[in-house]
Amino acid sequence: MDRSVPLVLAGGTPAVHKGAMRTLLFLAALVLAPAAHAETLQDLHWLKGCWRTADPGPVITEVWSAPPMPAMIGYSYTTHDGETQGWEAMRIEMLDGAPVFVGMPSGGAAVRFSLSETLVHVGARSGYVGATFENAAHDYPQRIVYQRDRNALTATISRIDGSDAITFAYRRVSCASELRP
Repeated sequence: MDRSVPLVLAGGTPAVHKGAMRTLLFLAALVLAPAAHAETLQDLHWLKGCWRTADPGPVITEVWSAPPMPAMIGYSYTTHDGETQGWEAMRIEMLDGAPVFVGMPSGGAAVRFSLSETLVHVGARSGYVGATFENAAHDYPQRIVYQRDRNALTATISRIDGSDAITFAYRRVSCASELRP
C-alpha cells in the first residue's frame, strides 16, 4: 500500500514522488551550506594540470601536480617570441595543519602565503572553486587568488586590499610529455 503524500505544485498540479520532499530538502541544504575550508592538499587537487594563457603577447604556462606527494608542486614560465622571459617555482605545503602557498620567482627566496579563504560552488553545470592565499608583510603581491570554473583558471595577484590587481586568465591544455606533473 503506497502511503506517499503527493507534493502539490503551484496551480494545484500534484507531483507524486516518494522521495520528492527528501530530495528538495537535500538540495536546499546543499545550496545553503557554507563553503568548506580546505584542510588538506587533496582539497586543492582541482589546481592539478597544465594551464596556459591565450592572450596576445607573452604566453604563460603554469603546471601543478597533485597529492599524494607531501606537497603540491608547481611551476610557471613565460615565453615571448620563442624566448623564456621569466619563471617561478611554487609549491603548496602543509604548515601547522593548513595549506600554505610558497612562491620562488626566478628561483629566489621562498615567500609564504597562508590560505585565508576557499570557495566551492557545485551546481548542475558548474564546478567553480577557488582559494585565496595572503601575506600582508610581503611587498607585492600580498594576495594570490586562484579561481577555477571548468576548464578556465584565473590567478589574480594584488595588494592585501585588492588594489593593484593583475589577473592571468588560463585555459586547460594537454600537458606535453616533458611538462607532465
